[in-house]
Amino acid sequence: MTKAALLYPPITDPTSGYHSLSYIDSYARAQGHPAADLIDVNIEAFHHSFSEAGLAWLDQELAAPRDHLGHGAYRLDKDVVSAHLLRVGTPDPQRTRAAVATLQDPERFYDYGQYQQAVDSIVAWMNCLATTGFPGQFRDGFHLEAPPPLAVGSVRALTDLALLERLNRPYQSYYETVLLPRLARGGYDVIGINITYQWQLPFALWLAHLVRTRMPDVFLVAGGTEVSDVWKVAAERRMVFQVFDDLDAIVVGEGETAYVELLEAIDAGRVPVGHPNIRLHPKYGAMRPLPLLHYEKLATVPTPDFSGLPWDLYLSPERFVYYSPSRGCYWNKCTFCDYGLNTDGPTSPWRQDTVDTMIRDVTELSTFATFIYFSVDVLAPATILRFAEQVVERGIDLRWGAEIRLEKYWSDERCALLKRSGCTAISVGFESANQRVLDLIDKGTRPAQVKQTITAMTNAGIGVQMMGFTGFPTETREEALDSIDFLLDNRDLWTFGGLGDFVLTPGAIVAKQPDRFGISNLRRPPGGDVAPFLLYDEPITEAAHEEVGEAKKRLNRGHYDRPWLGAVDTPHTFFYHDRFGTAVRDNLDRDRDLHDDEDGAFVVNGEFIATPDPAVLSRYCDLYGVPRQDFPSGRLTFRRDDGRIFLLPAATRLLLKLFAQPATLTEARSHAWILGTADTGRTWQILVRLRLIRRHVAVPDDPAAEGPVPDGRMPEPLACPAPA
Repeated sequence: MTKAALLYPPITDPTSGYHSLSYIDSYARAQGHPAADLIDVNIEAFHHSFSEAGLAWLDQELAAPRDHLGHGAYRLDKDVVSAHLLRVGTPDPQRTRAAVATLQDPERFYDYGQYQQAVDSIVAWMNCLATTGFPGQFRDGFHLEAPPPLAVGSVRALTDLALLERLNRPYQSYYETVLLPRLARGGYDVIGINITYQWQLPFALWLAHLVRTRMPDVFLVAGGTEVSDVWKVAAERRMVFQVFDDLDAIVVGEGETAYVELLEAIDAGRVPVGHPNIRLHPKYGAMRPLPLLHYEKLATVPTPDFSGLPWDLYLSPERFVYYSPSRGCYWNKCTFCDYGLNTDGPTSPWRQDTVDTMIRDVTELSTFATFIYFSVDVLAPATILRFAEQVVERGIDLRWGAEIRLEKYWSDERCALLKRSGCTAISVGFESANQRVLDLIDKGTRPAQVKQTITAMTNAGIGVQMMGFTGFPTETREEALDSIDFLLDNRDLWTFGGLGDFVLTPGAIVAKQPDRFGISNLRRPPGGDVAPFLLYDEPITEAAHEEVGEAKKRLNRGHYDRPWLGAVDTPHTFFYHDRFGTAVRDNLDRDRDLHDDEDGAFVVNGEFIATPDPAVLSRYCDLYGVPRQDFPSGRLTFRRDDGRIFLLPAATRLLLKLFAQPATLTEARSHAWILGTADTGRTWQILVRLRLIRRHVAVPDDPAAEGPVPDGRMPEPLACPAPA
């Protein structure tokens, strides 16, 4: 029988395993094939980075002379490099291990002060790790800030091995000493790579190159949403296998039956030519025309088995699994949407499992993981209600959530039933609060109806995460402000979320009918051979963009972005919803405020650094979205522990020095008179709100949590390069 390994590449969410590999492996096993080895490269590589071997490699890398500017055909701007390096402190593996232990601890995880310290420590570690590749390439820890040619989908950049090698450099030690030897020993016939997100693509391409070089005879295949997007948006079809040149085949669209066809073909010693979703490399010659795509029959998909994923490595205190009982969208009209590969509509065909199948699946899944998120475009309201009734009737113990449409169907009574069934939080795409814009989107909702639905959900104790955007073509400043005001006016009815920026994707109805939406000059970004978005001209929204962007800042008090707490639909946010209910955000905001009974110790949350050149500060503002008025000249430069830069008045140095060692505010106040500071309460509040000081949390002294250390000693902090 064919032996397979399935890889999930960096860089993506480290808090839980993704479900794609488990789905196709479970399907293949149901058809009689042996289980594949599932390798989550993303989480394994992270843990390796602070292992004994990883630290030895990192020490050598940081000590070696380094040219950050030139990589293949791509050169970085010196001021850009220096701006990114401003965020880099001293790498501290002990603190990173303690952070991992906190995020995996079922008690410390829910102490928001300890949670923040843990996330900041991991972000700081990833900032340091990035200096071995492109400084600044890891934004917020696990989001890729790719060099611009990669971000726009330049084939030249995606096939530039020097560029890919440099981007992957932070994981080189893991690739060379762990992953490649493991694959070589495995005797695999097939190695598959799942690429779900755009920011995984450069890592997957380099992995494919390494595997092809080390194991030239293995059948190498890739699938996933990003593979399908490259196929869909390529300016010319020949470009697809220019990008995927190291692969034998790609899977376009859904993968269960395609994967089984591939396994059976390799087992029989033939090339997999029979499945319409399998596209073979041109080196296999011209193939007969096949139907465009095959969509799976959900009745044939078994309950997914997630036991093959490395659950002890994920940065969470609980298991959290994704479950997909439907595919496509029953509404299927939104003019901005470009999901799936249908050519006659915005999304793939709507299919949904029966309630009996859903109950069968969650009954089994709930014995493995209490938290189940329905990873779907949307679920039909009546199906959700019947599902909830069955869960309550059968007494199934689970916590679940899903993305739903804001239908008026959701009365107070029905929402109360959802809550009793374990519904913890739901995500809703309200898109806009202006009726004209909603009608252009063809959303089929009204703002008053939206408010009615989220009120019923909140009254039932279900967290509501709101998703929308500004900048839809022809949206005016006033119409964008309608959405902002709606969220602010109804702040007690939603927990997390907010407003992004409209992006035009090539398959959306807006792109297919530009005149209808007042846009012109549709074009790819320069070099965007496989660009996932289009540029266009539209004077109304362009004129309002900056002012609207400034107004949107009122929506968020500065919690985290994906994959951390505060982002939509991530495990950590879901866990906090379960613990704190609809008051979750108020609980987090309280940590940014001082209280009358505040007598705990605070400690400085960062360090002062040498003031950089004004040109470097200017580039920092551009790269990290900092208004220039926040960076006045003649101030001291302070780097917070997570890498964020602040320019502070000179007197702040003395204030922060009061917290160089843990001190209560009362203790600090007894010394503050020396500084001539009268309103210490306001001063402390500013320092706390900006997180320049934080509540003191001792690092756990737990050798088991810290992991193995060479010679039984804690490693010394390593030295990162200083800004150029």
